[in-house]
Amino acid sequence: MQSTSRIKNGLVILLLWLTGGCASDRPPSGGPLDTTPLQVLFSEPAPSAELVSTERIRLTFNHAVSARQLLNSVMISPPIGDYDISVSGRTMEITGFKPLEQNQTYILSLDKKLRDNSERSFTTPYTMAFSTGAVIDEGVISGTVINTDCSPATNALIVAFAEHQESSENGSLLQREPDYFAETDGSGAFSLKHLSKGFYRIVAFNDRNGNLRINAATEEVALCSRAVLATGSSELLFRLSGPHQNTGKLPSRITNNLPAAAETGTISGNCFAAGPYVIVEASSGTASFRTTASRDRNGSFQYVFSELPSGSYTISAFTPSDSKRPESERQWNPGSIEPFQPAEPFGFYPEKVTVRPRWTTEHIDIRITTLK
Repeated sequence: MQSTSRIKNGLVILLLWLTGGCASDRPPSGGPLDTTPLQVLFSEPAPSAELVSTERIRLTFNHAVSARQLLNSVMISPPIGDYDISVSGRTMEITGFKPLEQNQTYILSLDKKLRDNSERSFTTPYTMAFSTGAVIDEGVISGTVINTDCSPATNALIVAFAEHQESSENGSLLQREPDYFAETDGSGAFSLKHLSKGFYRIVAFNDRNGNLRINAATEEVALCSRAVLATGSSELLFRLSGPHQNTGKLPSRITNNLPAAAETGTISGNCFAAGPYVIVEASSGTASFRTTASRDRNGSFQYVFSELPSGSYTISAFTPSDSKRPESERQWNPGSIEPFQPAEPFGFYPEKVTVRPRWTTEHIDIRITTLK
């Protein structure tokens, strides 16, 4: 879906709103409040339909939804160009300005933040695929997106850009329109489904302005540790980083100074990773401490934080891209969009770790997956 279509459709949506296109969905006076979540009851084409020839997509909801809300919630992959959205009662209709491509699988998604006229929403994002050919594409790329503090990124948007061999379409991702979209769920997990078989560049970001385009200057962005991913790739990890970090340069150091007279404890564990070095970080939200893990004879890395102030910590680790031994203060490199550079391989312990005075917390193990 192109941002220009949203502008062109603005007058249409405003007219629908002024003329009552947004139907009221209020319960009868004195009746109980209907708290049923928003649902799609009917779609045309039907989910997984094949040999679709229509230029219109129709959805019927259980509650009335305004055209204005839908305009900012509809995502169609791959994009179909400009289109109109009209609403009559509880039925939405999308009409494209040009015919759909032949032998192409399309995915219609509705943003999970979509609200009906009484502020009810989906329990899970709505997605429906159909094909203008005789088969539905079944390519999948899946993974997880986390925030900077390693908590689940529940509102991240995932965009996929197809790699075209010997094509001028492989330009700047900041200028290209994404080929596919997906959203993270409550655990930060995502799944790009019904992809055409091939290779893709994948970016996760916090789409603050809702325009489905990456703005590395104002939005948190995440890349994984491989530049190009094939359909079938799974267990990918993306960590969002602030706009100032997506420059391809390493962030400034944070010193590991201990507070005066702090009561301290110990955390130890193993890291399982490829590469010659691993740096481990313990972050409390107000302070960060780093150490370089040591490889043992079995090939795993052992680390110890022997003097951590008591408190709750997130434990993460990464493998530096440098071939020489890094300093322990060295921070993780999140990569960059332009020029495109993957993030350094990264892993984290999924639970907060509590440090108690004069106590050792052991077996805080981290696995860093190196994509092949």
